[in-house]
Amino acid sequence: MIRYVFLLFPGLFHSLVAEAFKCETVAAPVWESLANGAEWAKFDVRFTPYDREAQTWDGEMSRSVTVRAFRIDHDKIEMRLHRSAKDLECSPSKDRYIRKLVEDSRVNALGAINASFFVMPKGNTLGVALDERKLWNPNTGDQMISSSGVLTLQGKEWKLETRDAFLQRHGSVLKAEDARQYRFALQAYPRLLLEGQLQISDRVREDKRPRTSIGLTQIPNQIMLVTLDAGAGGGEDSNSGMSLYEYAHLLASSECGLTQKTVLNLDGGGSTAFAIPPKGLYHQADRCRHLGNILMIQSRAKKK
Repeated sequence: MIRYVFLLFPGLFHSLVAEAFKCETVAAPVWESLANGAEWAKFDVRFTPYDREAQTWDGEMSRSVTVRAFRIDHDKIEMRLHRSAKDLECSPSKDRYIRKLVEDSRVNALGAINASFFVMPKGNTLGVALDERKLWNPNTGDQMISSSGVLTLQGKEWKLETRDAFLQRHGSVLKAEDARQYRFALQAYPRLLLEGQLQISDRVREDKRPRTSIGLTQIPNQIMLVTLDAGAGGGEDSNSGMSLYEYAHLLASSECGLTQKTVLNLDGGGSTAFAIPPKGLYHQADRCRHLGNILMIQSRAKKK
């Protein structure tokens, strides 16, 4: 009977069988150690695209992306932000802007990714940004989009909350005395996952773009920094990468090596960048696109 339904109504049969996101790794991810508490992996993932108009998942894993990710233990690894006070010259034929920023920071970084959104021409960071050493931007109010979230670390507790909830407590400008209660805070948009639950609907923009995110895994204090771009063939165009809806499902999935419970989307598109300075590895979707800031990882100094 199902056979005849399929022959008469193939679209109906398609919608019945394509009920959920599916993905698979082309090869099993191999996580390589960079230091005690820090490891990284690069691998390709195939997945089922989402058709927003039909509101269905494709039945075939017909698209692919390349994943580059860090997995870190925040007790052993420190995260530091950096933005440059000057314009950094970059030649697309030989440079990547993320390399220029890492070198400008003068930090002995194990790795780095692009961070939150920014405005040109000066590359000023949009939204609250602070690490354990510096308050980079106290202005919650200059990122007005409703899906914005603030990922914070207060003591040992990580928390992702809405921009409005953060505003209610601290106002549009985070005071220095309030900032001192946080070891880390980063504002961006949209919030993708909270305790395993999607925070976006399929009505978000469906652009297929390279993506970047910061998230918490099920392991206490383990942070995952993820970037992805087009699979084989590379390049950024309207079909490279994933939509935000697809990306959120990928990060929630237990099938493809990136499972997280709480995730905040960071700047993406051509700004998507990933670096491992000790290996001389610098990747950026748009080689010399200006990045307003980066997020670096380095080993914590041992307590005396």
